Amino acid sequence: MKLKLTIFTIAMMIFNISIAQKVKIKDNFAKVDGVPYLKWEKVSSIESSIRGLNATEEEIFASWLSYSDKNLITSANPEGKVRWVELYFPTLDLRCEIMSSSRKEVVRTLIRNGIYVEGVLNEENVRNLFKKYGMRFSENRPNSNIKVIINNN
Repeated sequence: MKLKLTIFTIAMMIFNISIAQKVKIKDNFAKVDGVPYLKWEKVSSIESSIRGLNATEEEIFASWLSYSDKNLITSANPEGKVRWVELYFPTLDLRCEIMSSSRKEVVRTLIRNGIYVEGVLNEENVRNLFKKYGMRFSENRPNSNIKVIINNN
């Protein structure tokens, strides 16, 4: 039984690798299997501007964020860093957070969730992405519920 399970697991891994899409970001384009998928402009080392191939304005603003949590310190994570990517959709005024990843993984997340359909931002799929991921990193951040009141009397 273990042998059958191992063979099945290996077969599934090979299948997943064979259908994986090759993403390459170069010259302000994210290409999937060599075909332009979207425009990608690096704004800074932690920020990028994303838009559809025919869009004239930014449709997604991606920010790589992090904080340290002493409760998460391990030998593999000595600083206790929590990292994520905030995706802001300015035309819809929606934000969601996904697990921190490379630019290529952000593109793969957009593909998996159908954010661009035939090069156009799909509003319904963006709303589904928002419902799916929400703001879980910011909401779970230690001391995220502290409110600072400034009284200028």
